[in-house]
Amino acid sequence: MNPNIDWTYSGKPDGFFGTGATSSERNLVWIFGLLGAGLLAWHWSQSALDWTWWQYALALALALDVLGGLVANSLNSCKRFYHSPIQPEETGFTALAKNHFIFTALHVHPILIGLLFGNMNLTYGALWYFILVAFSGNILRLPLYLHRPAAMGIIMLAILANYYFIPPVAGFEWFVPALFLKIVYGHLVREEPYRD
Repeated sequence: MNPNIDWTYSGKPDGFFGTGATSSERNLVWIFGLLGAGLLAWHWSQSALDWTWWQYALALALALDVLGGLVANSLNSCKRFYHSPIQPEETGFTALAKNHFIFTALHVHPILIGLLFGNMNLTYGALWYFILVAFSGNILRLPLYLHRPAAMGIIMLAILANYYFIPPVAGFEWFVPALFLKIVYGHLVREEPYRD
């Protein structure tokens, strides 16, 4: 059986699901994003976290963005959208977001977590932000055939560093592995976009 690989798309630009995402693709993002955020909300409610109501709200928004985005960036529609040239109707922020380096740099989540949940721990936030942006930029400099294995190596190193060298912020132990899966593998690695 030969897969149907199709790089073409049309419609209203959609930077979250990828232009032309099917309802099944959209549903996968919502199901896993909400399930992940729900599991974290339950865990946080059972933990002795000293968070205010707005910290819980922000933590849920970050969880939904990262966990839902992890699935979204792996969609065929997102691979097609982000790894195709900019189309005439893709202007402004959409065109800017199709630049892989800028897309990565927009993810200031580690800085927010370090400042707002880590007792103003700018070192944690700035360090993880720098690591994410620097390693992502280096993947983009490699030949295409090395992107996937390099991404997996970077994710492995980030997981190890998260557990053994750069202590995670309480309640966000999951964050670095998920963010690196979302950006380094899900967004940066170009893969063939299949159709039904």
